[in-house]
Amino acid sequence: MSTVDPAAARRRQRLHAAPHARPGWKAWLLVAACAGLWAMFGYGVGDVATYPIATGYLAPELQPPNETPALLWMLFVGVFGAMILGFGVDAVLSAALGGVGGTLAAFAVNLAAIALGLWRGAADRWVAPPRPGFFDAAGTLPWGSGGWLSWTAQHWAPALLAAAAALLAVAALAARARHARRQRRLRETLAQGQRVPGTITETDHTGVEIGNEPRIRFVARFVDHLGTERWVTKTGQFDPTRLPRVGDPVQVWFLREAPGDEDRIAVGFGSDEDAQIEERLAAQ
Repeated sequence: MSTVDPAAARRRQRLHAAPHARPGWKAWLLVAACAGLWAMFGYGVGDVATYPIATGYLAPELQPPNETPALLWMLFVGVFGAMILGFGVDAVLSAALGGVGGTLAAFAVNLAAIALGLWRGAADRWVAPPRPGFFDAAGTLPWGSGGWLSWTAQHWAPALLAAAAALLAVAALAARARHARRQRRLRETLAQGQRVPGTITETDHTGVEIGNEPRIRFVARFVDHLGTERWVTKTGQFDPTRLPRVGDPVQVWFLREAPGDEDRIAVGFGSDEDAQIEERLAAQ
């Protein structure tokens, strides 16, 4: 006969276990394939832009023919293929960086791949001027600002996309750090905190969905260990078939030394405590 509650022992073991396994090489291969498709799209954009861009820096007799681009198919194959694989990429990056961090990282990967494809496509497909800075080889008709913008678009357009991708990558890493801090606080609360019943008093759809799961802001009411009635506001992703509703019962964990610290309060749904913990750790 044991003097330890088996459920509590399982709960402590899960809380102190190693973090969930990170995506393997097959998952990252999916990310690479999706990035390759976005790069194909960018290359196709570079090809499609060959004629309209050339009109800005080439004399009419030197411009390429105004006809259907040879690589137009790259636009459709790239964008539709990348959109299909994008669902899996979002899941992979969300597992690696957390929900918000994963979404930001996915956008960063997409923009970086498009920038690379556009840069390479422009370098390969655009018609070089007979003399940079002039419409003619003799150097008698200099470019204006439009000519310089057109010809250098092969550099500044990919650079802008790459800069945006870099900013998104930095934001993704910052979101990952916040996600890690939230997980640590949640583990401490679930491992050391007191659990009491609570009730949902308000719900509000944020208008954001990640992986077809809406993010819902909700308010839970509970009574702490001193008998004080408290309300805590939380936001989380939910299965569309299991959305929180006003009046739903919940379980609330809080630290006795800081019952009013919302960052250290966890709210669980359902009746299976172990399942709640697993779900909260996976969702944070």
